[in-house]
Amino acid sequence: MSSDMAAPGVTHRAGAVLGFLFGRRTWLSAGHLVLAPWWALLTAFTAVAGLAASLVTLPLLLLGVPVFVITGDLLITAARTEATWLRRLFGVDIRISPRTAPSGASMLGDARTLLTDSGFWQLVAYNVVRLPLAWLTLVVPLFSIGFGYLLVHESLRMMFTENPRPELAFLVTADQIRINGPLCLVLGSTLVLAAPVLWRAFSKVHIGLAQLLLRGSKVHELTERVGELEVSRAATVDSVEAERRRIERDLHDGAQQRLVSLAMTLGRARSKKDNDPDGASELLEQAHNEAKEAITELRDLVRGLHPPVLADRGLDAALSGLAARSPVPVTVRYDVPDRPPKTIEAIAYFMVAEALTNIARHADASRVTVGVERSGVVLRITVRDNGSGGAVVRPGHGLAGLADRASGVDGTLAVDSPNGGPTTLTMELPCES
Repeated sequence: MSSDMAAPGVTHRAGAVLGFLFGRRTWLSAGHLVLAPWWALLTAFTAVAGLAASLVTLPLLLLGVPVFVITGDLLITAARTEATWLRRLFGVDIRISPRTAPSGASMLGDARTLLTDSGFWQLVAYNVVRLPLAWLTLVVPLFSIGFGYLLVHESLRMMFTENPRPELAFLVTADQIRINGPLCLVLGSTLVLAAPVLWRAFSKVHIGLAQLLLRGSKVHELTERVGELEVSRAATVDSVEAERRRIERDLHDGAQQRLVSLAMTLGRARSKKDNDPDGASELLEQAHNEAKEAITELRDLVRGLHPPVLADRGLDAALSGLAARSPVPVTVRYDVPDRPPKTIEAIAYFMVAEALTNIARHADASRVTVGVERSGVVLRITVRDNGSGGAVVRPGHGLAGLADRASGVDGTLAVDSPNGGPTTLTMELPCES
């Protein structure tokens, strides 16, 4: 019985090893290491040649100034391209700090900005240092594969034939291979299998160097962060103002009209109470129904502001309530062990509520799945439906309001909705507790 239980564990470990050696990440790393030297050669040549040309041509009517600025623009564009490449290949987010020269500044102003920008000189250093590193990380795995293959090939040939060939005479003699055949076979196999490990390790070295030198100076990071916060604050203010107008509209067109009708009905009932008791009774019954409908509308409005169940029992119970009231069947998968902060819970709730409302009105869907999970300090909310698709974020519409709510707390909203469906909304919110 113990051997039967051990077999799946051994199989799982063997599969994990094979996945590590020959999985998708390994081949992506290999492809990156093959392309990196040529890209590094191009960017390093641009950096060195551009800076040298700008220095040489500087006395010629300041011709070196535009050459220097163009060189800087090319290097910054190349860095952004490389950051996009690393993000798509390995999921690494490297934010390239932009130049801080104001829009419309003179060429001399741009050049002065680059000269005083430590992030730019880090970028130059990155392109120079990365060139030999890229070639080294390409050659070492290739040598490991090539030499390991020759060792394996010669070991097998010398073990089973008597026709030595001096293919490895520059390193290992035929007699040594014949005598130490099994050892050379093991060594060669190890060298071949070491190549995938080297590919993954060297790709991490490339990523680490990029993260170290491409991020730019702390001043630029803080400047960019301040700009993002200003935009986020403005978007949050606009979102709150739009929400206030919606509440006023709902009160005016819904509950207020209902209460006006109730008052008129009660007034008619009072005027008939003496000469038409039966008519007054009917009007009172009508007024009673209108009062209940007004209470329902007010309750729904208050629930839309902040449902009591969200404060009392948390996001899981509140989402279950939304799913129960949705006209489209909803499945909720909630996998968050600890309650998020109240602000994050409220934003997540409104995101799902707005999404379900839009789906019921526009998506023509028959099934919705809501998933909530926590990964580290990020709360990820996913709403997926099988509707007609075509949802886009347009200013002034519901999805734009959700994006503004998310950005107000440094969150993000991603919309994937091709024509024909399905539609997936993914909101990621910071969840530090």
